[in-house]
Amino acid sequence: MEEKIIITCDSSIDLSPELVKEYNIKILPVNVRMDDKEYLDIEEITPDDILAYHDNSEDLATTAAPSIQQAFRFFTRFVHMGYTVIHFALSSGLSSAYSNAIAAAESFQKVTVIDSKTASVAGGLLVIVAAEMLQEGKSSKEIIQESRSIVERLQEPFLLDDIQILYKGGRISALSSFIGGLLKVKPSLYVQNSDGTLHGGKQYKGKFENAAPKFIHDSVGAGGNMNKKHLMIGHTGLSDAFLEDCKNQIQQLTNFEQIHIIRAGSTITSHLGRNALILAWYTKT
Repeated sequence: MEEKIIITCDSSIDLSPELVKEYNIKILPVNVRMDDKEYLDIEEITPDDILAYHDNSEDLATTAAPSIQQAFRFFTRFVHMGYTVIHFALSSGLSSAYSNAIAAAESFQKVTVIDSKTASVAGGLLVIVAAEMLQEGKSSKEIIQESRSIVERLQEPFLLDDIQILYKGGRISALSSFIGGLLKVKPSLYVQNSDGTLHGGKQYKGKFENAAPKFIHDSVGAGGNMNKKHLMIGHTGLSDAFLEDCKNQIQQLTNFEQIHIIRAGSTITSHLGRNALILAWYTKT
């Protein structure tokens, strides 16, 4: 009997609506809390709602991983339809999304949960590559094995316009926030593949639009060992013209077959705020 496989992920893994439709990806919503009310990501709230809340409130929107019960109900639907489920979760180093999904999957023989060890569009890249393997007729075992190999090779640098939300969220000190604002520093971050946690990278002085080309050059300029089929550009509300400039610069530096521009979802937006720029690719080895 032919194996029926479906690729799923939680909504902290960022994809465009077009890619979700093209590859038939099923999404498990993250929970978003604002003003003591809880909303289902994508279904009931958008990143623009979160940015508006940041602009108009002293509080921050917060996100919570899908619960074990939510994940169980989500998996049940597809298992009852006869599918083998391959589910990708936000990094276990950043959230309980992975551990909750693992706990839910214990009730099923045909659900495998993969720790993306990353967030946002790098997770989206991982999902798309898995979906392409599915289209090529690969088995669930082959998709799982290759996906776990790619996890260790994902690269995802972030450039931030404003570090105030990171400070409010308790991720940097008040002194760092003060100095960053004083010097107009645009910090970069990256996800450490070994444990899936977020770390500080290079800092760029000056306006965001001047820092971004330097960040892009430092990130992808070397080219080298990159798998050049896909590169993801994620963002939290940057203009179309700015993003097109970023895309053109990347193509001049390193020629990718496909560059996807993706609006980051509620999880990344709630943590990084407006005008964050995110790049993602993976290496050949």
